Amino acid sequence: MPKCDEHKVIGTAMGAITAVGYGYYVEQDFAKSWQYALGGVLGGYMTARLADILEPSKILGPNHRGIFHGIALNGGLAALLYRKNNEWLQTLVDKANEYDSRQEHLKAFILRVSVGLIIGGIGGHASHLLADLTTSKGLPLMGRL
Repeated sequence: MPKCDEHKVIGTAMGAITAVGYGYYVEQDFAKSWQYALGGVLGGYMTARLADILEPSKILGPNHRGIFHGIALNGGLAALLYRKNNEWLQTLVDKANEYDSRQEHLKAFILRVSVGLIIGGIGGHASHLLADLTTSKGLPLMGRL
């Protein structure tokens, strides 16, 4: 199993990468992408160990990967939330651009960092699951209920 520090490093990097990629995708402007990346670093760091916090190996033992590590739960939630989350994030990006046009740059910055935090959080959690998937124990389809 990847260790705690490995999850944090991988999650932080993946959070930044996914957030800067999303930022460039929605803005088509690298100059604004760093704001998303800042949020992505924070989001990736915070969620990189989420599955292990919910199912700690110190309490549940080395075979601790249950429902929160499960492919079905995580894939199902991603599919279920994708459309609404995507629409909501786009409204935040549009609002940030509106603030920029009114010279309210701090408000725009806060919104972009917030969007980056959410996208980076998704990237950080996904990186945890991908790292665990590469181990000999892999990931359960459903997990223990």
